[in-house]
Amino acid sequence: MTTKNVLIAILVIVLIALGAYAFSMNRAIAPSDGLSGDQSAPVNTETGTGNASENEEDGGPAFTVVTLTDSGFSPASVSIARGETVRFINESSRGMWVATDEHPTHTEYDGTSTREHCANDVNTGTSFDQCASVEKGDYWDYTFTKSGTFSFHNHVGASNTGTVVVH
Repeated sequence: MTTKNVLIAILVIVLIALGAYAFSMNRAIAPSDGLSGDQSAPVNTETGTGNASENEEDGGPAFTVVTLTDSGFSPASVSIARGETVRFINESSRGMWVATDEHPTHTEYDGTSTREHCANDVNTGTSFDQCASVEKGDYWDYTFTKSGTFSFHNHVGASNTGTVVVH
């Protein structure tokens, strides 16, 4: 093997390693710092929506992840402590609007309907209702302040369902 071939082989290996590292960093899920990947556009802090590929590696608060795929929510049931956050990530080919049951009014969590707790497609802050759809790659965070078992669905595709048990 000539020196030129060795250098080309090393360059190819380095490029592959850098590509794999960049891909793994984009797939990592960590709490958002409220800024988009370009650090210029803030995430909507009232709804907790943002781009799922954005992350911060500062050991921030943990959360439980539930992913929506074309097959439904995974895992379909999670158990958390009161005060903990669930991050719902849309990896499906359609929109995701996470909301507590009953469909379509979303009254189970706090007794208020979508019309009462969603103003201008933004959650007023107390109800387990995303209040708007997000596209593939985006997410919604919700911090549960009440104990109980709360069933939920994707308002965009109500056959996709799940449960959050809050202790």
